[in-house]
Amino acid sequence: MNTCNLLHDNLFAYMECQLPAATKELLDGHIAGCRKCAHVLSEFKSVMILMEEQKNVEPLPFAETRILQGIESKLEVRQTIKTSFFGKILQPAIISFALVAAILIGLFIGYEGVMYRQNLDQQMTESVRTDLNIPDMIYEESFTFTE
Repeated sequence: MNTCNLLHDNLFAYMECQLPAATKELLDGHIAGCRKCAHVLSEFKSVMILMEEQKNVEPLPFAETRILQGIESKLEVRQTIKTSFFGKILQPAIISFALVAAILIGLFIGYEGVMYRQNLDQQMTESVRTDLNIPDMIYEESFTFTE
């Protein structure tokens, strides 16, 4: 195994002195001769020191509440923008279109019903004339009743 990889894999254990003595001696010798590993170790020590310092820092009072309120206000602004375009322009247009379409469908259905009814009445009239053997040339207007 490459010694650089050994150090990278065991960096935390090396810092906490939890490695066997032979491995620690091997890594000490390697760090003394390898600039990259010495730099990695130095950066890791800096991060560990910074983390220790930050453990004692108290968060600002109501920081969580302020952050959550900021997020909610951003979401409300986005929702308002979406609602304003949809609510002011798109929604009335869709409702108007649906209303016109419903009226046209209703007129079409009504017209078809009237045409069906007239056709049915005509078929019934023809059926009655045929059953009674009434010639086609006799119409109701030609009948005159005399006393």
